[in-house]
Amino acid sequence: MKKTLFAAILLALACGAKAEDFNALITDAPAIKASLPAQYPGLAPELSEIFATSGQGSQKWYGADSRRARMQFTAYMLYKIPSSYTGPVSQILSNSYQREQISELVDLQLQHMYGAFTMHPGFVDNPGIPSGDYKISLTGAEKAAGGYAKISYSYDDIVVFSAKLFRGSGATRINFVLPRDPVEIYSKGFPAPGSRKNRCTDDHYNSEGDFWYFWNPYQDGCPIGGQDLVGVETDLKPMNVTRGTYPEYARLYGENGNGDVLKVTYLVGVDENFKNGDLGKKTFKDAFAGLKAAGFRATVDEPRRKMLTFRFGTKRASIEIRLMDPDSAEFAREAVRGMKTADIFLYDGHSGLGGYLNPERLAEDSGRQLDLPRNKYQIFVFQGCSTYAYYNSAYFKLKRSGADPKGTKNLDIITTGIGAAFDVGAKVDVAFLASVAAGERPSWQTIIDRVHAAEGDNSALSHVNGDEDNPRGPN
Repeated sequence: MKKTLFAAILLALACGAKAEDFNALITDAPAIKASLPAQYPGLAPELSEIFATSGQGSQKWYGADSRRARMQFTAYMLYKIPSSYTGPVSQILSNSYQREQISELVDLQLQHMYGAFTMHPGFVDNPGIPSGDYKISLTGAEKAAGGYAKISYSYDDIVVFSAKLFRGSGATRINFVLPRDPVEIYSKGFPAPGSRKNRCTDDHYNSEGDFWYFWNPYQDGCPIGGQDLVGVETDLKPMNVTRGTYPEYARLYGENGNGDVLKVTYLVGVDENFKNGDLGKKTFKDAFAGLKAAGFRATVDEPRRKMLTFRFGTKRASIEIRLMDPDSAEFAREAVRGMKTADIFLYDGHSGLGGYLNPERLAEDSGRQLDLPRNKYQIFVFQGCSTYAYYNSAYFKLKRSGADPKGTKNLDIITTGIGAAFDVGAKVDVAFLASVAAGERPSWQTIIDRVHAAEGDNSALSHVNGDEDNPRGPN
């Protein structure tokens, strides 16, 4: 009988989070399955709703089917001691070069949470994502077998998970695994020295560069065992959600730097190429048709560029849609131009595992520094895979000022918690634009609920960030 780690979710009292040896957490998969409630696969009976969680964060946020939570734990990683280091293992963190190398490998180990929280048992139907802004502290080093150093560290982060995990207001206990040695874990996925296919990851995305995003040591035929993994147990402490917050309509629909025009830059990335049948090209065409059906009037209809307009009151919305290769310099130039000048910037397409809209990449490939207008209110929408981790805090930082130390007063951002499907991209984009660019003035909660409805069964755990300091009415 195959053994597997109980990576399913357990609801319990909040307590100290820690990492354990994999074998200490092993149990029979059939026994787990038999003991779980049928209506919530991966969830144990509710305990925590009896108790109130103390110390919840004051930051607020809204997602129709997702929750933001504080996640803290201690864990460890095995680091192969290089022959060039001859000092005591217990002092290896005092060596600046070794400490830098170790920090990078801890980041690599933690990167595997992306796969753990979407591909592993217990998380497939209850997925989540870490942020790109987590904090780690290296706490110790000790000698381990095989020429390794066991590096201990603490982790602190604000994560996003499916709302189905949270039953009541209390903390939610989860267990998951990370690779013990992140350098060697990919090679452990080949069943024999001559094997060409890694059996512990996706069939298509089978390379080492994609492994952290798709790895799954539980799938059939995977040779990775308990000796290769570290078990982590921690609690998700849910944060408050916003209620009755609104976009800054008085500024969007007033003088916001573009006169009487509400300027929308909408970039759609191709899936693979510009040929017919490409999923990105279909999103581009479907969104154009959807906006026309919603009452927007087409003024430009070119193969890779569309423009639409909608007049309400004294304001005129102007939407420019462009179909682009997100890996091109042309895309970087258009993205920078849009972010600097538009009232609303929307991107729909591949996230490039965080690379396509990384501010540094955009600046380098466009040849222009990405300086956002700090006194202009803007809405950014990143409709791609896992954009909460990639494009959230980085853009708030670009809006920071003495009067706005968090960067949220003049920027709201919609991001996703997991993979976003091309199949519903156009519907999601039209639902958003029809809500904010046609003069209706709905709340952020209504907008996100409409986005969620447009996603249907393809939820990406979409949510709005930065609305905690927004107006409490449709000003």
